[in-house]
Amino acid sequence: MKSEELIPTSWFWKEEDDKIKLHWLLYEFACGFFEHLDRNNTKRIIDWKAKRSDEQIAEFCAYYAKRMKHSIVEHLESDSESILGYDEYLTDYLHDITRNENKSICKVSASAWDNLLEVCMVCPVRCLDEPAEHCDLFDRMKNGRYTL
Repeated sequence: MKSEELIPTSWFWKEEDDKIKLHWLLYEFACGFFEHLDRNNTKRIIDWKAKRSDEQIAEFCAYYAKRMKHSIVEHLESDSESILGYDEYLTDYLHDITRNENKSICKVSASAWDNLLEVCMVCPVRCLDEPAEHCDLFDRMKNGRYTL
């Protein structure tokens, strides 16, 4: 996937103790968000992407995923049905974003999150159930590809 080449796993950990399943979930969300933006053909998203390189979009997706960490942890601790993404997560990073672009990007983000949750339901890693556990997938991902 294009996102895995542009979004290094190292953006989601600094020390060995940071290689946990919650951070892997954030990495997967960032990649999924990038892929959803990349495939989106609505005029607002196309216009927004036209002003940015793939690298800039990848950096934004990683930033946004990491900002969502607090919301995800709250979601896991409360067992609520929904997760909140805040407008400020976008406007803090994208200073020139319009209100309509903000709404469109939030919709894409929600779609990427819903898609990730569908994958999580059958994934054996269990990031949502064991968020603080060590995740060896960080060590298996090299240059955008998994190693054995």
